[in-house]
Amino acid sequence: MQIMINVPDNLPMTRATQRIKELEQSLREEASFLSGVLAKKSKQDRQAALLKIAHDCAALPTLDERSPDEILGYSDSPEGLWGQE
Repeated sequence: MQIMINVPDNLPMTRATQRIKELEQSLREEASFLSGVLAKKSKQDRQAALLKIAHDCAALPTLDERSPDEILGYSDSPEGLWGQE
């Protein structure tokens, strides 16, 4: 899986690199946790584990306040497409 991360120009590269490494480690730990837990659990237990992850994700801070349309570039076009083609 590939993830694209937009880094602000004023963020020091060392901090960006450190944060990316932290995120990669967190994702590895989560994947390891899920593979172990979900393999052993019943359907209800798997649903509960996924619900916990969803709640954890919902509690994360919002780093970009723009709407999804603004992020994807839809807001720049009256046709709802990227760009002004």
